[in-house]
Parts: sequence; C-alpha cells; structure tokens
Amino acid sequence: MRRIILIITYLITGFLFSQPVMAERMVTDLSRHIIEITSEFSGTQLLIFGAIERDVLLDDGARGIVVEGMDYDVIVVVQSARHDMIVRRKEQVGPIWANRDSLTLKNVPGYYAVTSTRPLNQILGEQDLKRLEAGIENLTINFAKPVPQAEGKAYRDGFIRNMKAKDLYNQQEGTVSVLDDILFRAILEFPANMPVGEYKVDVHLIRNGELLLSEQSPLEVGKAGLERLIYNFAHIYPASYGIMAIVVALFAGWLGGFLSRKMSG
Repeated sequence: MRRIILIITYLITGFLFSQPVMAERMVTDLSRHIIEITSEFSGTQLLIFGAIERDVLLDDGARGIVVEGMDYDVIVVVQSARHDMIVRRKEQVGPIWANRDSLTLKNVPGYYAVTSTRPLNQILGEQDLKRLEAGIENLTINFAKPVPQAEGKAYRDGFIRNMKAKDLYNQQEGTVSVLDDILFRAILEFPANMPVGEYKVDVHLIRNGELLLSEQSPLEVGKAGLERLIYNFAHIYPASYGIMAIVVALFAGWLGGFLSRKMSG
C-alpha cells in the first residue's frame, strides 16, 4: 500500500511540474506624475496606460510561447491621501434648514475614482472587490464613535452623495480600452476642486475572476506659483496667516469706504 501511494504521488507531481506555467507581466505608467494647480486651473485629465506581456514558460524555464486570445480585465483605482472628515446632517427648524448632528469619518479619501473594462461585479467577487476597495460601495468608511447601523448608513450615503455632487467621487465601468489584448488605456477626469497632496494609482490585472497582478504609481497634486506660496504659508504659519487675513480684510473695507466717500463727495 505504501508503495502504491508513493507511485501515485510521483505521477501527480510529475504531471503538475510538466505543465507549462502561465506568466503575465504588466507595465503601467501615467501621462504625468505631477499636477500643478494655479489660479487658472479648471480641472484636467490624466491618461493611465500600460501593456500586458503574455508568455508561457517552457518546461526548461525558457520563454517562447505567446498566448493568443486571452481575455483580461483591468481595474484602475485612483485615490488621494486619507484624512478625517466631518459630516453634518441638516434638519429643518421652522422656515430654515440648519446643521444639527455631526459625525467624524475616519481616514477617507478626499478624491476617489475607479474605472474598469466591464462592470465590477462581472470581473471579481464581492470579497475581492472589498479587499481592493474597488467601487464606491466597497470603500472602507469608519466612524470615530460607534453609531447605530441605520444612522451610519444614512451618514455614509449622504457623504458619498455630496462627494459625487462635487465630482470628487466617480465610478465609470466599461471605460478602460484594451487593444489587441495587450495594450490598455484609461482617461480620468479631475475637477477644479480636487484636493492637493499625494495620490496613488492602482492598476489591477484580472483574468477569469482571478487577480493576477497589481501595480501602483504615485501622483502628486500641488499648488503652483503664488497659490503655492500662500498655501504653504497658511499651513506652516496658520496663526500669522489668520492675522494677516484679518488685517487685509479690514484694510480692504476701509479703502472701499474711503474711495466711496471720495467719489460721492
């Protein structure tokens, strides 16, 4: 019996290792890695592109067989650095709407976009999509304090609705173009109010519902010119910036009143 088991094990092992091994490689890049925001900035586009190398390794490890007709899917996820955000709920008090309760959302991106070759639920299972945070509904959003499930869902839905209205959260399915099963490209739109900071661009390669490869590229969004000087000064010396803003506002008010009196007199 022991000899039979050894023979079967040997045959199975030999069969597995005699099969050629599939090996994909993926190279990705961005049309630019730095986005500068100036006073005339009104939004921009970013081209994400890449190539898929499809080889089968031969038994001896040599490369030489190119696989044709393979169907690949690509998911691109772009998000800014994560920060805490406060969400306020408005309620009608008499004839007006006023902010009442609020909740702090922990570590959420100020910008999020996802694009893919097909609808996400046709590419990967729910658990894999959640793990990759691919899709707005799969974003991990936690609260600073425990809240009832219904209340948390209401705040989450309201937050996502507001971010979509500002064009800061965007999901486009079926917009990644794949050419000859080798080259792919995607174009993402960035609004004028996009937050500054460090972004990450994740590109995931999938085949038959299996995640094969993931590549990440950095993207930096920052102020440029005079706006950069003011932005840096405000963040490095916030107290001084606040005092200067008050002084400038008072001077502007006095100057406007002075000119108005001169013109009327």
